[in-house]
Amino acid sequence: MLAMLIAAAGQPAAAGDDVSIIQVTSPAALQEQFCAADPTREHVLVLPATMFVDSEELICPAGPYKLYRILEHNDPDDFEYYLDPPFGTTGRLGCDGKGGRTMKWVAVNCRPE
Repeated sequence: MLAMLIAAAGQPAAAGDDVSIIQVTSPAALQEQFCAADPTREHVLVLPATMFVDSEELICPAGPYKLYRILEHNDPDDFEYYLDPPFGTTGRLGCDGKGGRTMKWVAVNCRPE
């Protein structure tokens, strides 16, 4: 699945399709690419699951975003992953996804809010 997402990133979007795929491997790359992402478009963010472990924070022009994961109470085999926008701001992205507890890479969907 990850290979298909990455391969699709280099393909032109279909008519009416407005999504980008951003893959990062480090916190510095995440800071640079996510903060520069267009907040009016949909994005799929592919990154190491370890970036969500310590409740990191990204400082973007729109304000701080928090990265965290939680263990869903009714599905203990999966984590829910969040990249939450600053409260009360406009023109921002809200991101979330779900992945198995042992997954090394996760993809989260980001949408304009």
